[in-house]
Amino acid sequence: MPYLSQLSSADRLLLATGCSLMCVVLFSYVFLISGIFSTATSLVVGESDPRLSSELRKTGLSEEALLRRGGKRISIGPKRLDSTENALAIDIISTLNCDALQEEMEREWNTVLDEKKRWGGEYGNIWSDVSGNNGNFEADDFAGNLAEEVNEGDFANNRRRLQWEQDDDISLREEGNMDSVSESYNNDEPSNQGLKLTGRHLFCLAADALTLPKSLTADTPGPSTHCDVNSFEIRDSLLYLWSSAKAQVSDEIILKTLKIATEHKETLRGHEVHLWYPDGDTGTEGMLRVLNSDFEGRPTYNFDSEPADSGHDDLYRFHNLPKKFLGENKLFVDVGSALGLTSMLIQFLYPGTTVVSIEPASPSWLIQRINFICNLSEHERAFVHPFLGGVGTKHHHENDSSMVMRWKPSMTTATRNWNEERDFDFARDIEFTAHLKTLRSIIVETTEDDLPLGTPISVMNLDCEGCEYNLIPSMHETSFKSIGIILGRTNWGYIPTIKKPSSQRAKETHQRVCSHYNFAKRCKECCDTPSLVVKPRLHDENEPSDESKGIGETLVAEVAGDLCTSFDEWAKENALHDVPDDYGWNDMSPAAYA
Repeated sequence: MPYLSQLSSADRLLLATGCSLMCVVLFSYVFLISGIFSTATSLVVGESDPRLSSELRKTGLSEEALLRRGGKRISIGPKRLDSTENALAIDIISTLNCDALQEEMEREWNTVLDEKKRWGGEYGNIWSDVSGNNGNFEADDFAGNLAEEVNEGDFANNRRRLQWEQDDDISLREEGNMDSVSESYNNDEPSNQGLKLTGRHLFCLAADALTLPKSLTADTPGPSTHCDVNSFEIRDSLLYLWSSAKAQVSDEIILKTLKIATEHKETLRGHEVHLWYPDGDTGTEGMLRVLNSDFEGRPTYNFDSEPADSGHDDLYRFHNLPKKFLGENKLFVDVGSALGLTSMLIQFLYPGTTVVSIEPASPSWLIQRINFICNLSEHERAFVHPFLGGVGTKHHHENDSSMVMRWKPSMTTATRNWNEERDFDFARDIEFTAHLKTLRSIIVETTEDDLPLGTPISVMNLDCEGCEYNLIPSMHETSFKSIGIILGRTNWGYIPTIKKPSSQRAKETHQRVCSHYNFAKRCKECCDTPSLVVKPRLHDENEPSDESKGIGETLVAEVAGDLCTSFDEWAKENALHDVPDDYGWNDMSPAAYA
């Protein structure tokens, strides 16, 4: 202070200014430090989003911006997600609202436990109750009704499975093969112990944003999924599937699909699988019957629930295809692959076969990818190439085009653009736009690094609700003749006239595919070319071929037999020769009738 009196008025003014500036700087530092501590404290007491780490908050960005950039770093055991995986996990949590799903699941599980206790422990035997072994539910049985509501989908599936068993038992009794009756579709495992887990749960588990509830007693197993999301490889695969789906499918379709996809214990010719598909999906159930035909005494089926007679016993023999067509450097193309069951079976039975799985319906494609991840090893998946899109024509102005289609969770194997309007369930069915590309471009895109250039298709499974009228005429004659075997069917007789392609397109298609036994034997359209030469039917590797039996090549008329009865009337009724152009074919409306 004594020195201040010796300073001039100008010096005192400068000193005062300097002190003021120093106070401003000190105040700023105190304010900044207090803000940081305040933010850290708010994280502890839960005032801010707990998914945001203190390190990220130091960037000064808003919570919304931080969440968009990935939020917290999620650690899975000893593994820490990289920035891309972390962003995907946070996006799953946000899009699927995993926090709300956690609360919903816990409420449902507590309800299951409470009602099990009130019901005297009989809820664990709910499956046998459906079959009538332990009695039926009464109208005023609140616990039973609630249990049925909670497990509605599993109830429906078990009722259908019981009907399958009854049908199979009848067939086996008629054949005198009672030893196999008890083995027919014996699936008595409750998939989620009274709590229905969906694809939404699966992805929330993969994003480490969901914890499955635990049971309180040893006699009540906790809910679980057989898809091992604790595996780093499966978890990463699901995260990157999410990335692929978000790039190609709308959030609305993703969410709607995952809400209705549930896990089911099944078998594919002795291979235990846990397939994801919607409850009540009769299309998948029918495909399971076909793929498991004549396995360990089961009846033989060709299409869905159509029993095969002795003349149709090898139309869909995926399990016994000639070995020369499958294996390393062989190409199996599944056109209209639905939920991927056929593609999976090919990989189980013929390891190393390159499989191109083409599916236009984004809901089926998403569930198919889940099935591959949850049931195929990483090595097996390296040979299976899913493609989201439909098969279009070769014309430049039509290639790379689109088609509006409808997907039905009650029949996932019947996605098409010729549904009758009155059959559309606005609450469950999904309308979408499918991207169309030529078969050649699809194969090149999916197998570019897997097969030698120009590898022909060894086996083609063609069951795509009418897309054969795009695919087959567009193929070069040399490419078509290089195909070893074509399995499937044609759809002319099913397509409403207003949605049929031109008769010329039909003629080109039928003249080609009817040279394969499967079509000549099963498809009435082939009767239009009765003198067409048909390749010999399939045969077991250990059985003599038709050629060695002196049968050799035959004609459509000989193969089809009684199928061609009254063909002229059928052709007239279905306008086989009367559609002048492609008007209405591949248009942008999925309805057959306005």
